[in-house]
Amino acid sequence: MNKPLDKSKYIVLDVETNGLASLEWDLLSISIYDPETEESYDRFLPLELNDCVLTTYINGITEKDLINKLPISQNEFDELIKRFNLENRTILTYGSIDEKFIRTYCSRHKLSGFNKLKFLNFKHLIISSKFNSGSVTKDNLCNIFKIDNVKEIHSGKNDCILEWKLFEKIHDKFLLITGCDVFELNDSYTIPISYLETYPNFKYYREIPSVYLKHDVIKQFKIDKRKIQRYETNISGISIEHLINSMLEVEKCNNIHYEIDNKKKLKYIGRLPSVINEIPISFNSDGTIKSLNADNNKCIELVNRTTESIKGQIRPLIEYIKKDIFKNEKILSQELVLNEENNILSKCDLSTASAVLEIKMGFNLDFEKIKKQLYFESKNREVYVLSIDWEKAVFEISKVEFISEEEKNELKYNEHLKKSTKKFQQKIKNKNIKVVEYINSISDIKLKCKICGNEWTTSYKKFNNHPFCLMCKPEVFTGIKKEKELKDTENIGYGKKYSEKVFEKSNRTIAVLKYYGSKSNVEVGCLNCNHRWKIRADHLLSKCYCPNCQKIRK
Repeated sequence: MNKPLDKSKYIVLDVETNGLASLEWDLLSISIYDPETEESYDRFLPLELNDCVLTTYINGITEKDLINKLPISQNEFDELIKRFNLENRTILTYGSIDEKFIRTYCSRHKLSGFNKLKFLNFKHLIISSKFNSGSVTKDNLCNIFKIDNVKEIHSGKNDCILEWKLFEKIHDKFLLITGCDVFELNDSYTIPISYLETYPNFKYYREIPSVYLKHDVIKQFKIDKRKIQRYETNISGISIEHLINSMLEVEKCNNIHYEIDNKKKLKYIGRLPSVINEIPISFNSDGTIKSLNADNNKCIELVNRTTESIKGQIRPLIEYIKKDIFKNEKILSQELVLNEENNILSKCDLSTASAVLEIKMGFNLDFEKIKKQLYFESKNREVYVLSIDWEKAVFEISKVEFISEEEKNELKYNEHLKKSTKKFQQKIKNKNIKVVEYINSISDIKLKCKICGNEWTTSYKKFNNHPFCLMCKPEVFTGIKKEKELKDTENIGYGKKYSEKVFEKSNRTIAVLKYYGSKSNVEVGCLNCNHRWKIRADHLLSKCYCPNCQKIRK
């Protein structure tokens, strides 16, 4: 039973737009509905960013409706806030697009007051895969909950009323949508870890411990891409996974009774229309598949041809998995792993008592998206991932290790350092200089000469001015720098003789940069290592050497 709602705490807002990007497409209308008083506000807005209306077939708004309409003024916006008491009520929206367009509109027209508003996107209560998001519409859910007045052409006012009625139905619960079936979620249900990874809104329902990992490619197998074909549905992934299982002679675990009992813990609400074209199939023992619908026979025949072509090419991969990963032990498929502490279940693609191998399809696999799945199914076993890239026709096996947050941060920093160093190396003109470490333009740079092996640290600015090794080309620095620095000191007549004396006494290695008198500090620079320091003028004559160079020699 639904908990009673205090209507005075909520207001419903809906917008109609000319597209999905708030910075590129116009806001066509704003509608507000007060569930307490049933008062409403409906306002068309003029085209400002676009030349015509492109969404008439969705919202019924035409260019004629927008003629002579004016933008919302600050006075009108203030009056809206006051009239519906928006500062003290939660503004309900179904999806994030409403808030984004209102925010952008206020920013573009310099309307103040938006920051006082509090929005609640109650679509966060609906947990589903991104692959069936096309069917998780407000209209489809209203039909499931038997909410009347759903119309093919949307209007802001009617949508506000529908959204309020839908919120009344689901405000105190979370809905779980698997496939096309809609359930009411509860804490007794053991959640498949794959849902937590791939159903974005699960983060609003439950938090689970953070997981950190590192991974390295340990083996690659390439096949002839001319002999394989990819298909529009996920039939390619299903067929290749079945082929691998058949060649490995796996023992498939029967989890059907547990999964049925677990699903019974959920309250069934209804079924959404499917937007995915599914091909019903069964599996043959030789690694091929069989169509259960005669209309798909031709497609399945082509899939099996690709399977047969791949079969002969992946035998080295199969042998590696058997011997190097699973050590010739009996391999299980779909082993069920339960974590009672977090009430989570996971199923392993392939596993033994000592190792787990997960099979993933796709280009540039993102390990961050599957790290929790790998962690919960591992149970202290070695973890491997087989990623299959159809574009490159490559089968790649990676070894996964779970690490602490500190190790993860260190790896992240090292990776950033590696990239910034590489980028700066490509930027410098002197290719005889190796960049050992570059962080940013305000930090010191570590460099190494490829010719003489000299290593030194200097500032970004100094290296930019003199991008060469001081050991290999001291004459360049001496000639240019000496002339410049000594020329500067000539402007101070009484310092010229002192500067020349220091220059000769230091074996022509120290230049006086600033001189104020024999009892004052003088600023000097070494022509060998570019080090600068300050010392009393009379003391320098008795210690006429560079402290940095002497330190290096020691």
